[in-house]
Amino acid sequence: MAIDYLPVSWEEYHSLARKLAEKLLTDKARVDEVVAISRGGLTLGHLLTDLLRVPISTFTIQSYSNLLEKGEVTITKPLATPLNGKRVLLVDDVSDTGTTLERAIEYLKMFSPKKIYTLTMFYKPHSVYKPNYFAKTTSAWIMFPYEPVETVINIVKGMKKDGKSEKEIQTLLNTLNCNKDIIKFAYRFYLR
Repeated sequence: MAIDYLPVSWEEYHSLARKLAEKLLTDKARVDEVVAISRGGLTLGHLLTDLLRVPISTFTIQSYSNLLEKGEVTITKPLATPLNGKRVLLVDDVSDTGTTLERAIEYLKMFSPKKIYTLTMFYKPHSVYKPNYFAKTTSAWIMFPYEPVETVINIVKGMKKDGKSEKEIQTLLNTLNCNKDIIKFAYRFYLR
């Protein structure tokens, strides 16, 4: 199965986060609390708390077990912050299937916020949920700069499953500008 990849650099990631914050501030979308979905929304949530000058809370919800398999959408670590009457910005990295965001909104409503805005860095057109704010639309598999080892592992395992040779795997990793030290690290500790 051929997969399209979208590598995202740290510089681009920061630029897109700033653009999202500018859009919120321009729209005068008042936010009292950023609530980041762990793991994917943590980095973006952290940047947005700095850019928007508001506090952050987190909870963990998981829906992917790896690149090719989808897991059940489950809250594994609950939110510990009261949100009663607050305007909340729910943040995740991508609205892929949309089921994570739908489940997260349902969960946050139990905390009686005044308003829930949703924001992701990326939105996939096949998603069942479209966030209020997103920076880019793509159908590609996004290679976030904060998960390089996970990306290499998933690419290698997926290509091996498809019967690709080591040479084909290395060619793709090089084409995607994967860091050679990260590739060596992934092979040494996780891809033996």
